Amino acid sequence: GVWRQTKALLFKNCLIKCRTKKSSVQEVLFPLFFLFWLILMSVMHPHRKYDEVANANLGTLDTSMLVNFVIGYTPPTRMAREIMKKVAFDNFEDGI
Repeated sequence: GVWRQTKALLFKNCLIKCRTKKSSVQEVLFPLFFLFWLILMSVMHPHRKYDEVANANLGTLDTSMLVNFVIGYTPPTRMAREIMKKVAFDNFEDGI
């Protein structure tokens, strides 16, 4: 019945794995290699934590200010949305 078919299928799969050792080893080692690679990359480039910036009047946006501009992430709060809305509707010169 079912047990004989399951046993035969497992035996067949074991035979296939034994006959194709190279591909069987690759099936195991490639995911481990990529996992090691991802861990290595995350260790080499750790996440940066930036401190809070005090509230300040930034003034008008000027093209000279945008040359070495660094953008940071902020949680999606109401105040952050208002600031982004002001920045989005500000008039920029062409080419920026």
